[in-house]
Amino acid sequence: MLNKKTFVLALGLIIVPLLVLWVLNLGKQNYNSLPYIGERIPPDGTEVLDTIYYQVPPFSFTDQQGKPFTQQEFDNYVYVANFFFASCKDVCPAMNAKVATVYEKMKEFSEVKFLSITVDPDNDSVPVLANYAAKLKADPAIWKFGVGPYESVYNAGQGFLLPVSKEDKTIDHSQQLILVDKDRHIRGMYDGLDDTEIKRLKEDIKVLLYEYSQKRSKRNG
Repeated sequence: MLNKKTFVLALGLIIVPLLVLWVLNLGKQNYNSLPYIGERIPPDGTEVLDTIYYQVPPFSFTDQQGKPFTQQEFDNYVYVANFFFASCKDVCPAMNAKVATVYEKMKEFSEVKFLSITVDPDNDSVPVLANYAAKLKADPAIWKFGVGPYESVYNAGQGFLLPVSKEDKTIDHSQQLILVDKDRHIRGMYDGLDDTEIKRLKEDIKVLLYEYSQKRSKRNG
């Protein structure tokens, strides 16, 4: 049987390295890299194995201030996108209320934006969107509510990899939230009505911001 001194020594040999490891990691955040969503696309004239990650295609809409904007508005930003319509009485209000909690949490980060596109352009005019955005206290510089022709909405829905109806060119009513990185890659999709998913979205935004901060550090180092 081990005597007391031997026991203490053995315990120390186990604990001290663990304490050193803990101290070295103080202040450091360990993040897992997020996946890339969507089929990888082979560039023209290359082998299938030499592929690039899927990117959200260009889009063009008008925001709640009546100002036109395009995909370029979100270049070099991490952003959250979703689809809704203002007269919706159940899913959309609940979904956008949860998006608003993410917005409130993340609006202090200058690299984060939000995009909500209406699937009912006939009724969701610019004044309607302005009123809707005001209720959510959305800063149009950070959170844009977009309206455009049905064809543009349908194409955007396809571009964000949401379920669409090809027969009547509409987007199936969806509560999905889409996380897009600065390079237009889709990095996460979340149930906009699920609190656990909303929490995961908040954490994943931080993961992306950390990922880009690490890249900046390496370039500057």
